[in-house]
Amino acid sequence: MSTVMAALLVTLLTSCLTSAVSHQFTIVGGAAAAVVYTVAGLISPRARLHPIFLFCAATLTVLVLVSSEVNTNNMPGTIHIFSCYIATLALAVSSPDLSKFCRWVIFCNNILLTFFVLGQVLRNPSLKAWSIDNPSGAANLMAAQINMTLPFVLMKIHDSKEQRRLLWILLLILNCTAVMAIMSRNGLGTMLIILTLYILFNHKALSVFLVSSIILLMRFLDELMQIQFIHLLLIRFRIIGYKSMAPRSLIWEIAFHHIRENPWLGVGPGRPREFLEVIDIYHAHNDIIQVAMETGLPASALYTTMIGLLLTLPLFSLRRDRRTFMACLPILAYFAYSWTGCPLGLPPATLLLAICVNEARLHVAARSTDEQALQQRNRQLHARTMLPPVPGPARLRPQL
Repeated sequence: MSTVMAALLVTLLTSCLTSAVSHQFTIVGGAAAAVVYTVAGLISPRARLHPIFLFCAATLTVLVLVSSEVNTNNMPGTIHIFSCYIATLALAVSSPDLSKFCRWVIFCNNILLTFFVLGQVLRNPSLKAWSIDNPSGAANLMAAQINMTLPFVLMKIHDSKEQRRLLWILLLILNCTAVMAIMSRNGLGTMLIILTLYILFNHKALSVFLVSSIILLMRFLDELMQIQFIHLLLIRFRIIGYKSMAPRSLIWEIAFHHIRENPWLGVGPGRPREFLEVIDIYHAHNDIIQVAMETGLPASALYTTMIGLLLTLPLFSLRRDRRTFMACLPILAYFAYSWTGCPLGLPPATLLLAICVNEARLHVAARSTDEQALQQRNRQLHARTMLPPVPGPARLRPQL
C-alpha cells in the first residue's frame, strides 16, 4: 500500500499537473522526488550504481552554481536550473527493488494524462492547434510523456489474456486519441513510429495491412483533406498554409550567437529567456542547445554524454529480442522530444525518464542473464559430447 501511495504522489508531480497549484512546487518538488528516488535506489539490496551518470549529474550541478556566480544570476533562475540538473541524479541508479513502484508510476501517468487531455476535448469539442492546455505551460510535453509510457501499454497488450487485453487495447486507443488531440507534431510523429515498430516486430499480417492503408489514404487524400480534423493536422505538420511565429532555425541562430560569446559558462541559469523574448520565444527548443546557452559547452557535453549512453540501450537491445527493444523505446520518445523541446527544464519529466530507464535496464539485464545461462548450458553440453569414451572392463585372453 505504501508503494502505491508513493507512486500516486509521484505521478501528480511527474505529470506536472501540480503546476495548477504552484509551478515552483512542481520544479522543486520534482527535484526533491528525484533525489529521494536516487537514495531509495542506492539503499535497496540489489542496487546498481552507474558511475558515469553520477559523475555527469554531479558535475552539472556544480557548473550551474559556477555559471550563476560568474554571471551574477538571480536566485530564482539559479534554483530552477539547479533543480533541473540535480534531477538527473536519478539516472545514476537502477534496482529491481524499485520495479513495482516504477510500473505504478508509468501506468498512472499514462492514465492520468490521457484522461486529463480527453476531459478538455469533451469540454471543447472544436479542436484547434494549441487548444489543449497544461498547468505547466508545456502541452507538447504531455504528448511526449504519453509516448514514453506507450510501449509499456503495448507490452501489456502482447502479454495479457483475452479479457484484459481488450482493456489494454481500449487504453491504447484513448492514448492515441489524446496525442492526436494535443496536435504536437513531435508527439504525433513519435507515436506513429512506436506503433509502426510494434506492428512490424509482432504482426506481419498487420504490416501488410498498414502499407495497404497508407497507399489507400494517398489515393483519397483530396477527399480526406476536406475533413476539419485532418485539415488541422496538415496545417500543424506544415503541409498546407502554416505560418510560424519563429522558425527553429532563427531560434537556434540566436542561441548559437550567445554560445559563441559565452562558450564556457553560458549566459547564466534562466537567462536564455531574456535573449529569446525578442522573438516571443522562451527557450531554445532543443535541450542540448539550451544547456550550452545556459551553462556552457562543457555542461552541454556532459548532458549529451548522458543522452548518448541512454540511446545505446535501444540500439543494442534491438539485436537481442523485440520485448527488450520495446522496453527501451521510452528513451527514444524522450530524445525525440528533447530535440525540439526542453523537457530538461522540468525535473518531473527527468524523473519519469529515470523511472522508464530503470525498467529498460532491468529488461536488458534479464535478457543478458538468460543469454549467459543459455551459453553456460551449451558449454556444458559441448563438454559432455567431447569427453573420451569410458573404457569397459578388460577382457581376459585365454591362455594357450
